[in-house]
Order: sequence, then structure tokens, then C-alpha cells
Amino acid sequence: MQAQTSSGRDLSTDPKGVLILARSLFRQMRDQGYSKEQIIGLSTQLIHLVNEDLQKPLVAE
Repeated sequence: MQAQTSSGRDLSTDPKGVLILARSLFRQMRDQGYSKEQIIGLSTQLIHLVNEDLQKPLVAE
């Protein structure tokens, strides 16, 4: 399942949409009181999870 913007665009092919999503998430976290260090920690964990997922063998569909 592909993530999509509210306008229905596929985020994997919409760099502007990804940038907007990232900025929005960052602003929301800062507004909720998260420190820059906590946001970096979250970002690090997200990258780790993506890396783990990419390391999994491809499953034939």
C-alpha cells in the first residue's frame, strides 16, 4: 500500500509532498514540546526500521 497525499498523489513519486509531510511532522513535534534531540532520536529509529525492512529478502508475490 502506497502512502498518498490528501490530493491523492503517491508520496513515493511526489518529492514536494514528502517535504511538506516532513515539515508538518517536525513542526507538530516541536509544538508538542519535543526537543531537537528527541526528534533526531525518532528520525534515527525510523531510518533503522527502514534499513531493517530493506534487508529482508524479497518475497515473490
